[in-house]
Amino acid sequence: MKTLNIHNVDFEKIARFLANEMDQNELQQFQLELTQNPHLKAEVDTMEKFWANLNPAASNTETDTNAAWEKLTNRLDNDGLLTTQKRIETGFPGWMKIAASVLLVVSISLAVWFIAGMGSDEQLLTLSTDDADITLVQKLMDGSVVYMASNSVISFPEKFEKHQRKITMSGEAFFDVSYNPSQPFYVETALAGIEVIGTSFNVKELDMNSMEIFVETGKVRVNLKDGQGSFFILEQGELLEIENGIAGKSFAADAYNTAWRKNHMQFKDETLENILLVLNQNYPVQLMVEDPELNQRKLTVTFYDTSPDIIGELIAISLDIEHTATDNNVITFRKKY
Repeated sequence: MKTLNIHNVDFEKIARFLANEMDQNELQQFQLELTQNPHLKAEVDTMEKFWANLNPAASNTETDTNAAWEKLTNRLDNDGLLTTQKRIETGFPGWMKIAASVLLVVSISLAVWFIAGMGSDEQLLTLSTDDADITLVQKLMDGSVVYMASNSVISFPEKFEKHQRKITMSGEAFFDVSYNPSQPFYVETALAGIEVIGTSFNVKELDMNSMEIFVETGKVRVNLKDGQGSFFILEQGELLEIENGIAGKSFAADAYNTAWRKNHMQFKDETLENILLVLNQNYPVQLMVEDPELNQRKLTVTFYDTSPDIIGELIAISLDIEHTATDNNVITFRKKY
């Protein structure tokens, strides 16, 4: 299984390393970082494979990378994927050619993150987060929405099977599952398997031997991986705690906090339609578009405990569109004319 975590990656430094354009001191320092930081080493290995697959010896590479860099530099800088903004005219150095090509691959991969297990029968997509205090929000192909806390990983097929929707996870995530009784939704963790039809619930691994499952709405079945076939049925407001092979449930609706997912929501190359759907579910606001064409426009944006007015401003500025807001928190987006 391969994963690509795009958070806190200095693409310029990696590109200069791959292009052999670091001075001796910088090279030694970077090589030291590679030995001390397995995550950075994994990122460099991934970028190196991307660059090799792009065939830099091809005659049209410079033209393509010039165009790619010119198109992407402003957008990626705004998204925080570049450490500094670069204005490129002609004849930019080798590391920038690599950066343009690598960033082009990365920008495309943001929509589906990273396809893992290439060449196998089962194509898996893997999403991962780092230790930043930001909730990564992802809408799945079935309409379900996943809110991922820091230091979490989820994997799922490129296309769900007809009879089931199955993902694996580690860390913490909140699931708002689209109702479909003919295609149950399964979440697999190290300690338990969770089966739902349509509900919302929080899964949190505390360590290798303990975890919590809280149901906010609906009902779930939790199958313990204890070798004895033990299971629990959890209904709205109930919490299941598993520790060292011992499990017990309690009613915790008044005490268990799932609001973490709403504080710092981040979307990566997500369609406006999906972003508005999630925001309408989590904020006291009604967001809509006047022009249906806007629904498929994509943007990268983070909302930090944001008011409805700021939400409207951020989306409008990011997509270069207009918006109007009413006193009852109805915000409408439209194209500029």
